[in-house]
Amino acid sequence: MTIPSEFTQAAVEANSPSEDQLYSDFLRCGEPWKSMYRNNPWLLPPDIRQPLEWGTGRYWDTTVARKHPHWKSQGLPVSTKDIRQMRRDLRQWGFCLVEEGLSDDQCTRFCERLLAQAEGERRAGVQMPTPSGQYVNSLVNKGRCFVQCIEQDPEGVQAGPLIEQLMDETLGKGWICHSFLSNGADPGGYPQALHIDQAPLLPFQTREAPVLFNTMYIPQDVNEENGGTLLIPGSHRTMAEAGSGGEVGKLPPAINLEARAGTLVIFDGRLLHGTGANRTEKQRFVATMSNVTAWTRQQENWVMTVAPNVLAEASPKLLHRMGLQALTYGGTIEGFGLGAQGRVGDAFGSLKQFREAYDRGEYVRVGELSAESSKEELERAYTLKAAYERVAKQRKSRS
Repeated sequence: MTIPSEFTQAAVEANSPSEDQLYSDFLRCGEPWKSMYRNNPWLLPPDIRQPLEWGTGRYWDTTVARKHPHWKSQGLPVSTKDIRQMRRDLRQWGFCLVEEGLSDDQCTRFCERLLAQAEGERRAGVQMPTPSGQYVNSLVNKGRCFVQCIEQDPEGVQAGPLIEQLMDETLGKGWICHSFLSNGADPGGYPQALHIDQAPLLPFQTREAPVLFNTMYIPQDVNEENGGTLLIPGSHRTMAEAGSGGEVGKLPPAINLEARAGTLVIFDGRLLHGTGANRTEKQRFVATMSNVTAWTRQQENWVMTVAPNVLAEASPKLLHRMGLQALTYGGTIEGFGLGAQGRVGDAFGSLKQFREAYDRGEYVRVGELSAESSKEELERAYTLKAAYERVAKQRKSRS
């Protein structure tokens, strides 16, 4: 087959100088991070190869709102059951605290199941460690109490109807659950870089409203000592006002979230936040459920649609285009893919192995585990464990 010369790779490249390209400058502008770090160097994340520094004015070296000299007199959100106050807090500060969103019994069930699961996953070798702490992914498979959270069932979340109302008002009816996982802060861990959960859209930005809205479950008391979530109050408005590709100027200091067990935190997907550094000797968990507008997904569910014979012969590019290449913000399976770049051929985000195991009838999911799980349960041939082991071998062979 003869290809017209204008369609050859060499001709296309010769006729695509950077100044002629449609929107490349915008897509590669690096905003809002470029200006944010330039104007706020204290927000630069730590070097996890070095000991964490304190006393240098960095974002993690802070305290809770009621103790912070900048914030203690500014009327930041406090726990409330008043939905009208929650709306005011969300508009002004980008987050609100739902007092007793979980009843005492609901909170106890949630916390006990989560801690047991974390221990079971460590013993089974399927835990996901991060520089901040252990994650427990895909909570939907790991306890009825977590299913009830996604449903906002009052039997599992007594504030469920209130949560649904705020989600409807923000994302529109028909919103869907983007992910539901638990974020751990381990003793001696590093703080996360402050980020926005709506980052997959960047450099596009939505000024009028978020397209992602979070519900965070607090099963244990959190504060500045045990890695309470870091956040910059009101930063959702700053990010929105910067607009698509716009710059971010000087930002106020971060604070640690302070909340009692059983509290729910609702926060805007444009709010700068991240896991804090845990300076205690006890592991700390929260669980975050991200919800998004109903249209935030692929039209075709390629992971299920593609035929086994097509999958077997698929090129890395085809796998990527069909969404079988996960990245941190989308398409993960049991948490596999968190931390991946979403690039063609990225082994850490390859979902093909999960689908192939499913087609063979050999997919073994990680379900409910604990320290009391049998040896047989802990030593099952979990597909997730095999995926992690495959990645480790590939990385070792390249080093």
